[in-house]
Amino acid sequence: MFGRLCALAIVTVPCVSAWGVDGHSTVAEVGDNRLSVNARQAVNAIMGDGVRLGEFSSWPDFIVHGTPEEKEEWGWSSGLHYADSQNCTFVYDRDCKNDWCVAGAIKNYTRRVADESLSRYERQVAMKFLVHFMGDIHQPLHAGSSENLGGNLIKVTVDFANNKSTNLHSTWDFSLLDEWELERYPGQYVFQDDPADHPGEDDEIQRIDRTRFWTNIVDSIGVDLMVGGKYADRVDDWLRDCETNGIDECVNTMLEDDVQLACSMAYTNVDGTPVKSGDVLSREYYETRIETVREQLAKGGVRFAWLLNNIFEDGTTVIDDATTTSAPVATTTAAPTHMTCEEADNNCSKSYPGSYCKYWLSVPVCSGSDEPCSCSSQSSTTAVDF
Repeated sequence: MFGRLCALAIVTVPCVSAWGVDGHSTVAEVGDNRLSVNARQAVNAIMGDGVRLGEFSSWPDFIVHGTPEEKEEWGWSSGLHYADSQNCTFVYDRDCKNDWCVAGAIKNYTRRVADESLSRYERQVAMKFLVHFMGDIHQPLHAGSSENLGGNLIKVTVDFANNKSTNLHSTWDFSLLDEWELERYPGQYVFQDDPADHPGEDDEIQRIDRTRFWTNIVDSIGVDLMVGGKYADRVDDWLRDCETNGIDECVNTMLEDDVQLACSMAYTNVDGTPVKSGDVLSREYYETRIETVREQLAKGGVRFAWLLNNIFEDGTTVIDDATTTSAPVATTTAAPTHMTCEEADNNCSKSYPGSYCKYWLSVPVCSGSDEPCSCSSQSSTTAVDF
C-alpha cells in the first residue's frame, strides 16, 4: 500500500528516502570501519580498491528519483525500501508478501552479493542495494503504519533544525540529524533537504559533497563504540539474534524492533499523545529522540559489518564482466539444493544446536562446522532475483 499511495502524497522529499545522505553514509562508514580483512578484500574486489561504501550508499534513492531513464530502469525497486506494519506489529507473511519489502530485499541482495557465479557488475549493484537497505531497515518509520505512509501523511512543523513545515517521516529522515550536525559543524551548514542538495531531474546543479557534515556523526559513534564507550557493551546484544538464528531471522527482528520504536518514539509526542497533522514538534521532541537516531545508525553500521564479515568469512572470487559467468568449480561437494533455506537452517540446528546454513558461501556449510548444507533459494543470475 505504501508504494501505491506514495505517488498521491504531497511531501517535501521522496517517500522512499530514509535518513538522507548523511544517515546512509554514516551506516556505511561505521560498517566499513569494522570490516574484517577478508571482507575488506572482498569489497575491494567487487567495488574497486579504495572505494568507500558511503560513496554509493544513497544510490538506490537517487535512481528512483533521478532522470526519466533511471526511473524507467529502476522504478520497480521503490517498494523495497520499507515494510508496512499494522497496529504496531510486523508479521513477515502479512507485511512482506512475496519477500517484497526491505527485509526481503536484504535477504535477496545478501545472497546476490555473495554469489560468485554473478558478474562483477551484478554484485556491485547488489552491494549498493545492500548497504542502502541496511540503513533503511534501521529508520523506524520505514516500518511505519501503512495508514499514514510511514508518517508521510502527518504534516508537522519542527521547532529545531530549519524550523520548517514538513512531515513526520521527513523529520526522522532529515531534521533530527540535521539539528545534531548543525550544532557541531563550525561553518555554514547546508540542510539535507535544501533544494541545492536535491536538484530536480532537469536541474544541472550538482549534489554537494556532504562528507564534511556526516564525518562528525561517524566520529562520534566511533568513539561510543570503542572500549569504554556507551555502545561498547551493547554490541553483543545487537548481534545476538544474528549470531544465534542467522541472517534471515535477525533481519525480521530488526523490523519488529523498528515497529516498536516507531510507535513509542516517532508517532508519540513528548506528553504521550499521538503525533497528528498540525502539531509542532518541540525542541524537547528532538532532545528525547536524537539518541534513538544515533543508536539506530550505530546498530545499522555494526550489523552491516557483521553481515559482510560473515558472508566473506573465506574471501570471495570475482568474475570479470567480460568473462563467463559460470560458477567456480567447488573442491567440496555441497548438499543437494532441494530444500528451502529455513529447512536447511533447521537441519543444521538439529546437528549443531544454534547453527544455521551459511548458504551465501560458494560451498555452503552449517555455522560452527564443516558440514555441507544448501537450499533452493540460492540466487539466480537474473537482474532482480526474488
